Amino acid sequence: MKGFSKCIHVIRACFLGCALLVPDIVLAIPGVVPGIPEPERRNVIVQLFNWRFDDIKSVIPTLKELGYSHVHVSPPQQSNDHVWQWWGRYQPIDFSHIQGWLGTEQEFQALNDEAEHHDMQIIVDVVFNHTVDVSEVDDPSLIVLQNNVVVSEHFPQFSPDDFHPRCTINDHDPGTVRRCWLSNNLADLKTESAHVRTVARQYLQKLVNLGVDGFRFDAAKHIEPEFFSDVLSAAPGKYAFGEIIEQSVNDYFKVDVLDFYDFPLVTAMREAFAFGRDLRLLINAQQNNRALPGPKAVTFVRNHDIDRGQNDDRGLIDGRALYGVGWDESHRRLDRTDVNLAYAFLFGREDGLPYVFVDMKTLPLDQQDDRFDDPHLVAGIRFHNLCLANPDGSNRRPDIWQIQTQNTIGWQRGTDRFVIINKAAEAYAINNLKTSLQKGSYKEVRTGWPLQVEADGTIKEWNVPPRTSVMFVRIGD
Repeated sequence: MKGFSKCIHVIRACFLGCALLVPDIVLAIPGVVPGIPEPERRNVIVQLFNWRFDDIKSVIPTLKELGYSHVHVSPPQQSNDHVWQWWGRYQPIDFSHIQGWLGTEQEFQALNDEAEHHDMQIIVDVVFNHTVDVSEVDDPSLIVLQNNVVVSEHFPQFSPDDFHPRCTINDHDPGTVRRCWLSNNLADLKTESAHVRTVARQYLQKLVNLGVDGFRFDAAKHIEPEFFSDVLSAAPGKYAFGEIIEQSVNDYFKVDVLDFYDFPLVTAMREAFAFGRDLRLLINAQQNNRALPGPKAVTFVRNHDIDRGQNDDRGLIDGRALYGVGWDESHRRLDRTDVNLAYAFLFGREDGLPYVFVDMKTLPLDQQDDRFDDPHLVAGIRFHNLCLANPDGSNRRPDIWQIQTQNTIGWQRGTDRFVIINKAAEAYAINNLKTSLQKGSYKEVRTGWPLQVEADGTIKEWNVPPRTSVMFVRIGD
């Protein structure tokens, strides 16, 4: 396989109450042992955060082999290049040009051509809520304010009348959320105006002409809901989702053309996987208002709003650090095992479109917590893709809960897939567990550990190791 050397793993399992030494296994794909079926479909987004177009292009074939279907790229329009850090990409200057730190329009076109060749979808981050941070421009004449009103500017596509007056957002006042300036510094566009929407439609059409397959709308909370149906009319049939950083499902507006990051589910996972808390919080999360409806949810454990891969650079809500699953705020330490277990939950459940965050390529390797070829991720991706229903909805595998304890949860996906997550420091013993699984031999995706299901659906004995997730697929009678 391109981009990867063969990986040799010695696997020890806790099986039938004893330690079992499994022979060395040569893995062609990291995280997937031989004998696991190849999926017919793929449906997982990977965010290559702040990666250059050429670097993304070089890994497209590998991403497809690992099971990804979509690549989320950072905003490509001409932006505030005075700011070399990642947030400069989120300060648009000219929507008619693709150029800047990430690459040229020609390089962007080549990336899209490569993705199309490998049946991969490109999702572009689009920033329509605002333009530059007025405290970070090198040319003070770019945008000039008097009494908090824009009186002159040098944007190619806008005039002073296209900007809201500068004011401070009050989260309890929806009007200020949509009219005022993020951080009181990002020049807020009048997204309700016909001209600004025309510019937005022209930009989306330009991206479609370059081969783009979908869009992620930045700061969607700060834009009026009807904006999205209007501008997406320029890109019919393209997938789109938005960013609303809220913990309650009641704080999300309903727009037919837009899905959303599932921040409520992240909140629930953070609580459930915390030390001493209860994994049962995650059972039937949507019905308990702990998650967005599955067809509208982009489910994730980490993204650049939670962890941008830089020390002391976390997302903020109301001036407080926004931490995700696995973070200990007081010591600012990340427990990677909890992150892996949370990803197993996302990949194991039926609801939602899974989304994987990858650190900036510019970071030193020892600072890159999130890699697209992490074996735990790749195993979960394979399991998820093997559980996908046919396009007509047939062969659907709904969640069927079988194990429900504080530290261990387990569920079937239909009658031929099985997931168990054990967050405890001790093994979880299965004894004569009654299921509706089909009789036969099952294999764990990442380790190859065997599991036997009896004719009546019983699992007689199996010990789930501590701090471990397992995902089994049926491989034979």
